[in-house]
Amino acid sequence: MIIKSKLKLIIKPGKATPTPPIAPILGQYGINLMNFCTKFNLLSKNINCEFIHVKIILFQDLSYEILLGNESLISYIKKILKIEKFSKKPGIENKESTNFEKINSIATYRNIFEKKKISSVRKMILGTFISVGINYDK
Repeated sequence: MIIKSKLKLIIKPGKATPTPPIAPILGQYGINLMNFCTKFNLLSKNINCEFIHVKIILFQDLSYEILLGNESLISYIKKILKIEKFSKKPGIENKESTNFEKINSIATYRNIFEKKKISSVRKMILGTFISVGINYDK
């Protein structure tokens, strides 16, 4: 089968509906929204996390394949640090503080970046912390 395109989305597991933001993205590729939502919800009904990464491989004959990925980094950080909401003004109003041990534990657990060094993954996680208003204490 010839691959027409590959799509990457972040969706709540088990709660896909044929409304925005999913509908405009999939609609422009001609994917039947009701069938996609039913299929995705069946695949992800037992997943217990806030958001997951989803890859959709669309073939030339408009058939598609759904690949479920890992939990998103932001929702994993919320779960690990037990935070309800992140800062609305990162850098000005920082809510939490973290240390190297927590960054290292997230980096080793979330080592989905297979071709990257662990130091690079730590820097990416630290950048995520800064962008959501979490301080880093050395």
